[in-house]
Amino acid sequence: MEILKRRPPGIMTLRFLILPVLLFLSGCDYLNFWERQKILENSFQNKPRMETLRELSPESCLAIAGKLVLNRPFDGPLLVVAVSDRFKTREIVASRSISPPLLYYSLFLPEGNYDLSFFADLNKDGFFDGDELVGRTNSGNSISITVEKAEDNALVNGPEIRIDVGHPTTSDLPVHARVMLQSNKYESLDDEFFDPHYGTMGLYRPTEFLAHTQGAFFQLEDYDRNKTMIIFVHGVEGTPRDWKYFVEGLDRKRFQPWFFYYPSGLPLERLGNFLAYYILNMDKTPGNGINRLVIVAHSMGGLVARSAIDRLCRDGKPSYLKMSISLSSPYGGVEAARAGTKTAPVMVPSWRDVATDSPFLENIYRTALPTDLPFHLFFGYRNRSGQSSDGTITLRSQLDTRIQMEAFRIYGYDTTHLGILNDESVRRAFYGILETAVP
Repeated sequence: MEILKRRPPGIMTLRFLILPVLLFLSGCDYLNFWERQKILENSFQNKPRMETLRELSPESCLAIAGKLVLNRPFDGPLLVVAVSDRFKTREIVASRSISPPLLYYSLFLPEGNYDLSFFADLNKDGFFDGDELVGRTNSGNSISITVEKAEDNALVNGPEIRIDVGHPTTSDLPVHARVMLQSNKYESLDDEFFDPHYGTMGLYRPTEFLAHTQGAFFQLEDYDRNKTMIIFVHGVEGTPRDWKYFVEGLDRKRFQPWFFYYPSGLPLERLGNFLAYYILNMDKTPGNGINRLVIVAHSMGGLVARSAIDRLCRDGKPSYLKMSISLSSPYGGVEAARAGTKTAPVMVPSWRDVATDSPFLENIYRTALPTDLPFHLFFGYRNRSGQSSDGTITLRSQLDTRIQMEAFRIYGYDTTHLGILNDESVRRAFYGILETAVP
């Protein structure tokens, strides 16, 4: 965790220093983010808490995931609670609801040692209570979450937890949490769950965003492995609703849209690894299995998708991965983000990665895309300022030489960075490309 030591600059000086960042991010939202970080830093220095550390430095957090084993059928949700003794005895650091089917648990936590407790609403009163403890980690055997134990610096494999809903016990934790039934299936992208303000939340307040989503993969219909799965990956400050126009005309008899709904403020490599793990896990989940998969990404999501594909193909390309498509992605980075890393008092972690010449960008080109994975590259070039760009990302970045070398085909359109997602010519070309991904 990086704590600011220097005296905060005056507001006019601050605006001058962060001007490059404000050109790409909402100025008011960034200033609110900076003020919030200062408050969290002061709070942590005066009264250290793991919960505060989780909010202050989400880029340093790791995911832990493990299997659940039930001793009898149970169709209700569970609540998993992580407890730490690092700064305060029995501090509740984070919790998360687990919706049926109860196959796995996962949490997003700072490095440290934790006990996990699992609760079920057995009396159906709409609350998880302390006397409804149905599972926990072994007493005296805390889980150690460290970077050294994390696969790809992202995921720690947690222990298998046995859930006994027939013999609940009482916990010493003050648990009284309302049951929030969270689904991964929604009828429409117009649902409030995908409102654009959650995209802003994901950029500046990732842990709050994760409390909202309680997951990362979402769909519009029941899973059908006979259809070609399309995973749509939104860009910075985005939500799945950004893909509404593309999804509206999709042939749903043959294609099934899924959405990676993620907090865009986290480090891109970590997000890419999370996406890859979700895909690999889905393919292994009983009753699922992936037949054909196409990954489609916009803007910064293209970098997340590229990182995920590198991870998916580490041991050879999965047979189900048929195609990758990106639209208006900054493959050469964003120069304003690089300037911001040198001048801004605090940076959103993902913008360090998207900065021109960042270690992340250098790393993703060290491994070429598989030659048998068609990659289609869309770019836009409408910009009234006279600069060669789509109004947000320069053509030089969208058409970085390294990514051009890997593209099966490149498509250019007179449209803007966001307009490319609502352009009929682009959508028509996109549908045509999808036809080549099915038998």
